[in-house]
Amino acid sequence: MMEEKQVQHVNSEEIDLLEVRDTIWDSRKFIAIFVGIITLSTGIVSFLLPKTYTSEAVIVSISKEGGGGTLSVLSQLAGLPLEDKSQSNIKAVLESNALRESVVKELNLVDEILKKEKDRYRYPYSVAAQKLKEYIKTSVSQKDGTISIKVDWKNPETAQEINLSIINNLRQILNEKAFSIAKMNRIFYETEANKTSSELKEAIEKLNQFQKEKQVILPENKLQSQLQLYASLLSEKLKLEAEKSSYSNLYNSDHPKIREISSRLSFLSQKIAEVEGDINSNSPISTEKTLSVIPEYISLYLDVQKLKLKYEVLSKLLEQARIDELKENLYVEVIDSPSYPEKPSKPKKELMVAVAFVGSLFLAVFIVLLRKAILSRKGV
Repeated sequence: MMEEKQVQHVNSEEIDLLEVRDTIWDSRKFIAIFVGIITLSTGIVSFLLPKTYTSEAVIVSISKEGGGGTLSVLSQLAGLPLEDKSQSNIKAVLESNALRESVVKELNLVDEILKKEKDRYRYPYSVAAQKLKEYIKTSVSQKDGTISIKVDWKNPETAQEINLSIINNLRQILNEKAFSIAKMNRIFYETEANKTSSELKEAIEKLNQFQKEKQVILPENKLQSQLQLYASLLSEKLKLEAEKSSYSNLYNSDHPKIREISSRLSFLSQKIAEVEGDINSNSPISTEKTLSVIPEYISLYLDVQKLKLKYEVLSKLLEQARIDELKENLYVEVIDSPSYPEKPSKPKKELMVAVAFVGSLFLAVFIVLLRKAILSRKGV
């Protein structure tokens, strides 16, 4: 019995398939006309659609990041670009409105993008830059770290020009913007060193003038150990101040890291004040003048010594900051220059026609079989 049922089931399937084949064959004219109309219409539309040309360029970021050093550690803590973050930083610049606005201004694309609508906007360059985003695509290859830039436009010349302008403005922005803690520290130390240098010159002039007028003998070399301790504390304080200045550009004053640094700075300032008090109270001086001259001389002398120490510390920190800044600079190397698209990338006529042909064929068959099923139910 089971074998008879299986035979009947197979025969039923064969009959159904034969009916489907016969139904399709009987409706071949309808299917051919339907497929022909859809395919031809799609072909005509593909020729009428506006052409789009794509210029492509490939770049790679080069980060001269070295190892070690306080400044390098600070950069990592702040999440600023080192070797493993350079691609994401460059991609962020590529997708920024500032870069696109520079491109719009350079190539004068406002009229072409906004057309007659430009008078409606208060800042047409900014609006045009936002709309330009629709025509630019960037992607980072996880395999080799390269960055692809694709620009779609209605003519090949402008597509290539926009891509070239993007790369040129990218390089300019990378040179102008401060991407690293090292650069911010370098600026901080540079400013402090120049300020300290001026203060030191002024203090030396005051001391020399005082010595000339009062004829006071130079102090003995018994302050060196205390001055060395003072220099050590001052160096640590300057580093913390630079660290705090760098983090202040990234976070507000309530951030835990800034509060921690502020607490450490407060402690160091207290220690430095104690050392200064010890130096002022315990500094021995050989002099032939009266005791009334000694306090003023000590004050002037210590001002010079402290400023000298501060300037020496700042000079070393500034030199290290300059080295670290060079290590962390981002550079862009062009692997493939922006291409000149010889053929339009859109619309893809062959693909559109092929999809229309296959899709309309299946749709026509579906319509025929659906019609047959409906008629069969009605008993026609």
